[in-house]
Amino acid sequence: MKRHASHTETTPVPHRPAAQTRPKRVGLVRCLLLTCMIFCSGAIFAADPITLDIAVKSIDSSRPPRMVDDVLILSLKPDKPSLFVGVRFAHESWKVLHPYAMNDRGAFVLDYPVPEGVREIRYRIVVDGLWMPDPANPRTETDAAGVSFSVFTLEKEPVRTIVNPKPDGSALTFVFQGNPGRRVSLVGDFNNWDPFMDLLDETTPGTYSITLCVSAGEHWYYFFSDGRRILDRFNAQTGVDPDGGTVSYFVSPS
Repeated sequence: MKRHASHTETTPVPHRPAAQTRPKRVGLVRCLLLTCMIFCSGAIFAADPITLDIAVKSIDSSRPPRMVDDVLILSLKPDKPSLFVGVRFAHESWKVLHPYAMNDRGAFVLDYPVPEGVREIRYRIVVDGLWMPDPANPRTETDAAGVSFSVFTLEKEPVRTIVNPKPDGSALTFVFQGNPGRRVSLVGDFNNWDPFMDLLDETTPGTYSITLCVSAGEHWYYFFSDGRRILDRFNAQTGVDPDGGTVSYFVSPS
């Protein structure tokens, strides 16, 4: 669902920030505390940056592919000095070349977020112009043309990173998770704090989303469900409205 946010005046609702006073952002300490609360409350944030960074920097040899949350880690340490290592994937129709990066231990490493719905990954790597299956992956297959490629199968669908709002072309997508069968709306300065204008669609049981086009600049919002306002737990950026209530905050680039 993609909608352009309206700026039509509507009837004020409780807790609406005063029009003459712009919400303010919270300080760094409070933001860190809120972030801690978000993690402790069970929010789903996959591919923790620190964990991923350690995984990439610790590689010192060619290793079989593995997953860190929803990110595929590929690595290669050539036997002789090499200038470039890259990979192409079958699920991208072999069209996109993804370059590896060399870490401080001299290993070429790629961290690749696996797209949703992809459970079996077929790929070929290139080392200084020479295409081949991944030497660190023992599982290979050969197609009808005699071309060999590597195969890696995900044991299960990985936990996906949820960060609000997520850019979607010229629009932004917001995701809310809770009990199935709820009525959830997005309320913010971009729709005049109207709790009835922008309703989220339940895409899967308990997961709701909406895509909006909003103006460039700073914006404040919250979710509204079951008669109460709910802070976005997938967005650590927050502000405070003139009534002292905490609201979520983001900056729209478009």
